[in-house]
Amino acid sequence: IISFYEILSLQNIDTNTVPGGIYEKQTVPWVEILANMAIPLLSLGILVWVFMRATKSSGGLFSIGKSKARLFAKNDQNKIGFADVAGADEVKGELVEVVDFLKNPEKYRKLGARIPRGVLLIGPSGVGKTLLARATAGEADVPFYSVAGSEFIEMIVGVGSSRVRDLFAIAKANAPSLIFIDEIDAIGRHRGKSMAVSNDEREQTLNQILVEMDGFDSRTNVIVIGATNRPELLDSALIRPGRFDRHIKLDLPDIKEREEILKIHMKGKPFSDEVSLEKIARQTVGFSGADIENMLNEAAILAARKEAKFIEPKDLTEAST
Repeated sequence: IISFYEILSLQNIDTNTVPGGIYEKQTVPWVEILANMAIPLLSLGILVWVFMRATKSSGGLFSIGKSKARLFAKNDQNKIGFADVAGADEVKGELVEVVDFLKNPEKYRKLGARIPRGVLLIGPSGVGKTLLARATAGEADVPFYSVAGSEFIEMIVGVGSSRVRDLFAIAKANAPSLIFIDEIDAIGRHRGKSMAVSNDEREQTLNQILVEMDGFDSRTNVIVIGATNRPELLDSALIRPGRFDRHIKLDLPDIKEREEILKIHMKGKPFSDEVSLEKIARQTVGFSGADIENMLNEAAILAARKEAKFIEPKDLTEAST
C-alpha cells in the first residue's frame, strides 16, 4: 500500500502546484489505543474483583480486620458443663484447675503462682476438644470466644494479625474470659518453611499471637485453649512454657466411656428392648464420640426409611459398618 503523496510523485506532479494545496486527514487509531489499554484494564478489573470478594467475605471494608470469633456469653442458655461431656474423666480433672484459675485467681497470685496463659488440647478428630473447651468456660461461667485457626488467614497480608489483636483486646476487656482456637496448627506451624505470600501472612498472624500471649501480665485473667491433632507441626515458640504451658492429651474413649457417650446421644431416640448398650459399646472399638453420634443418627435414618417405630439392633449394626 502506497500513500497519496507517492502516487503524485510517481506521476511527476509537484504537490505545491496543486490549486488549494493538499491536506492529509489525521485519524485517531482507536483500535490500537484500546488494544494497548486492554491488558491494564483487565488487570485492574481482576484486582477490584478480588478485593471486593475479600471485603464481602469479611463483612465489609471497615470490618475486614475485625475478629470473626463466635461469642458464647456466660449467661448463654445453651451453656454446658462437665456433666454434659461423657467420658474423658482424666482430662476434665486437669481442666477443673483451669476453671479454678478463672474463678479464683487471687488464691494463686497471693502465693506468687503464675496462672497458665495457654492450654493445648491434643487428640484425634472427634474426641471432644471443642466440647471440653466450651464446658470449661461453662463451669467457670466466663465469656467463651471460639474461632478456627483458618479464620485468621486472608489473601491480604496483615489482616490475620489485625484480627488477633482485636480478639485479644475484646477478651481482655471482658476478663475473666476464655479464648478457644480450634485447629491451631493452621496458623501455628513451623516458621521459615516457605517464601509464599500466604505463608508470610500466616507467620505474621502467628507472631501476633506470640506477642499477645507475652503481653499477659499477672492481672490479666484470660486463658487461651488451643486444639490440634497435629502437635508435631506446631512452632516451638508457640508451645514453650509461658505460652501454652499445659499440654493435655485426649485419647479415643474406652468401653466404659463409650457407654456414657451412648447414653447421652441415645436420648430422644426410641430403641427396641433388644438393643444392648454394652453390646453396642463393645462393637464400637476405635470410635470417637463424633463417630458414635453419627452412627446413632444413621441408625435412626435407616429405621425411618423402613417406617419402623423403634431402632433395632440390625439398624445399629448396619450403621456401624
